[in-house]
Amino acid sequence: MSHHPPSTATRRAARPVLFTVLAGLAALAVQGAASPALAASATDLPPTGQTYDHYPAMKDVYKDYFTFGTFGSSADANAMMYEYASFTPGNEMKPEDTELNKGVFTFDAADALFAQYSALSPDVKFYGHTLAWQSQTPTWMWDAPPARFGQPGTFDHDTALANLDNHIDAVLGHFGSRLQAIDVVNEAVGTANPADWRASLAKGEGWYQALGADFVEDAFVEAAKVVDANGWNVKLTYNDFGLDSPAKAQVVYNMVKDINAKHAGERPNGKPLIEVIGMQDHDNLDTKASDVENTLKLFGTLGNVDVNISEMDIALPPGTLTPENENNQGMKYAELFKVFRDYAAGPANTTSNPHIITAVKLAGLRDAITGWKAGEFTMPFDSDGHAKQALLGILYPDEFLATHQYIDTSGGEQKAPVPGVHVFDTSKGDSWSGANIILGDDASVWPWSTTDDGQVAFRPEAGATYRLTVNYTAKGTTSIRERWVKDDTNGAYTAADGSVVNNHPFSANTVGNFIPAYFNSGMVNAGSYTLVNELTLDGSQQADGLIGNIAIRGGGGGNAFSINTIKVEKLGADGNQTVVNWPDGIPAAPATTLTYQGNNWVSVSLAAQATAPATLARTEYRIDGGDWVTYDQPFIIKRADRQTLEYRSVDSFGTVEQDRCVSVAPGDGTVNVQVTPDAASTCS
Repeated sequence: MSHHPPSTATRRAARPVLFTVLAGLAALAVQGAASPALAASATDLPPTGQTYDHYPAMKDVYKDYFTFGTFGSSADANAMMYEYASFTPGNEMKPEDTELNKGVFTFDAADALFAQYSALSPDVKFYGHTLAWQSQTPTWMWDAPPARFGQPGTFDHDTALANLDNHIDAVLGHFGSRLQAIDVVNEAVGTANPADWRASLAKGEGWYQALGADFVEDAFVEAAKVVDANGWNVKLTYNDFGLDSPAKAQVVYNMVKDINAKHAGERPNGKPLIEVIGMQDHDNLDTKASDVENTLKLFGTLGNVDVNISEMDIALPPGTLTPENENNQGMKYAELFKVFRDYAAGPANTTSNPHIITAVKLAGLRDAITGWKAGEFTMPFDSDGHAKQALLGILYPDEFLATHQYIDTSGGEQKAPVPGVHVFDTSKGDSWSGANIILGDDASVWPWSTTDDGQVAFRPEAGATYRLTVNYTAKGTTSIRERWVKDDTNGAYTAADGSVVNNHPFSANTVGNFIPAYFNSGMVNAGSYTLVNELTLDGSQQADGLIGNIAIRGGGGGNAFSINTIKVEKLGADGNQTVVNWPDGIPAAPATTLTYQGNNWVSVSLAAQATAPATLARTEYRIDGGDWVTYDQPFIIKRADRQTLEYRSVDSFGTVEQDRCVSVAPGDGTVNVQVTPDAASTCS
C-alpha cells in the first residue's frame, strides 16, 4: 500500500523545540491567499505548515535575479503556476516518449502540458529536456544489436548519426518556437578525467558506442542548424549532474571550451555553439555550498556561457521526516540560494562575481510519494502541500541562516564490516543507497573487478552457479537494479551494462538468472521484499563486457530504500555454501572433537559445534582416503588395521571445517583419546 508521510500539522503537534530563534520568530501574522506575507525581518519568519498561497511566490522573490521554475510537473497545477515562472517537462520530451519507433513521433503529452500551463499562466516560459541521452532512449537510435527498422544493428556510425540528426530535427522543429532553452545533450560524462574530456565520455553505453566522443559536438551542431535556420533564440544547453565535483566540473568546462572554440564565429550574432551549462544540483545534506560556488566561479571564466540550475532538489534520509533533518534541509537550501543570488544574471545581483545564472529550477514542488526521489523529502512543500522549513530557507535565506543552525544528527551503532561488501544507506547519512559486492582484485582473472582496500567478498569459480538473495525495504523507491560495476565506487558501471540494464524486468517473486537484472514490478512503497537471482558466473568474457563487481542499486530514481540483508551462496550437488552474509558475516567454521576408546577394537565418536547464527548441517568422516560418510552414531574400527581417519563438519552456511586427521594403530592396553579442535593434526 502507499505510504504517506504524516501531515505537517500532525508532525508539528508533537515536535519539540530544537533550536533557538530570536524573539517573535513565529509571531508574524499569516496573511490570506489574496494578500500573502511579502517579507520577513531578521526577527520574524512566517510559520511553516501552511499552503502555498500563504507565502510569497518563489518566482516573485527572485524575479530580478533569475527565472525561477520547475523541472517536472505537479499534481497541483495551480500551486505550480503560483510558484514558478517556467516549466520543463520531466519525461514527456525524452526520446523514448517522442520517438519510440523509428520515424514515428508523438508530441501529444508535452503539448498537453504546455497548453495546460499556458492557460493557467500566460507568461510561463518553457524549456526542453532532452534530445541526446543514453537513458530513456530506444537503443535502436545508436544502432545497437539486434538489427531493427532495416538497420545493420552493429553500432553503425552513419546510421546512428542519421538517427540523431533526424530526431533533433523533428523534436526541436516541433517545439523550438516555444522554448527558452533545450537540453541538447544530457549526462554525457562518465568517469571524470580532467586531463582528457573526450575519454571521460567513454561510458560504454548510448551514443558513444556508435559515434564516440564526437556525439556531443554532433548533437549541438545539428541543434544549432535547426534553431538558426528558424531565427529562434533557443539557448542550447549541456546538462549534467554532480557538477559540484571539481573533477567533473573541470571536464565539462574543458569540453564546452574546446567545442565552442572550434565553432567560434559560425553562429549568428556571435553566439557560441553551447550557450548554457545545466547544473542539475541534485543535493543532499553533505553537499557543500562552497563546492557549488567554486564550480560557478570556474564556469564564469568561460565568458559567454550561462548557467542554469536545472533540476535542483535536496534529499533527506528516507523513512521519517524528522524535525532535525527538516531544519538542516532548510539550512542547506538557504546556503545554496545565497550562492545562486551572488552569481545571478539579473540586475538585483550587485556583486562583482560573474553574473551567469539565468534560471533556477526545482525538481518538483511537493515531496514525492512515488517516482523520482520518492521518500527523500526533497521539496519545499510536503506531500500534502504544506510548507516545510525548506520553503523559508528559499524565500528568506539571510533571515533563516541568522535564526537557525545545523543540528547534529550523527550517532548510532556501526555494524562490523564484512570484507568486500560496501553497503550505502541515505537514512544513515550516506549520499546514496545501495551495495557493492567485490568479486576480485585481479582483472586478469576476473575482468574489471577491482577494490581499493584489497578486501574481496569472494572470488568466483568460473562456471559455478551462485544465488544472490537481497532483502530490502522500499521507502519510496519500489524497484531494484542488480548491475556490474568496475570497482567499489558508486557509478563506474562496466561497458555494455548501461545499454541493457533496463531491458530485463523481473517481478518481486521472480527468480532472476542473469545480471544486469531489473526488479521493477510487484513491489510497493514501505514493503519489504526478498529478491533472488541465480546466475552462473563465467570470468572468460572480455573486459569490455558485463563482468565486474555486483552492484545493487535503486531503480526509478531511487535512494529511498534500505538493504536489510545480502546473502550469496555457491550452489552445489552436495549442498550450498554461503560465501557472503551481510550484515552478520560468515561465522567461523564448525569445530569437531574426536574421541576414541577401547582395546584392539575402538569406538569412535564425533561431536561438533557450529557458531551462531549457523547451525550444524553434518559431520562426516572417511577411512584411508575412501568415500566420505555422514556421521550419525559412534562406529568401530580395528587398531590392528593401522587406519587413517579423516573427519570434518559442515554448517548451515555451507562452511566446511578444514579436514582433520588421526592415525589409529596398535598399542598396549586400553586407549581413551580425545582430540579437541585446537589440537594439532597427527597425520598429513
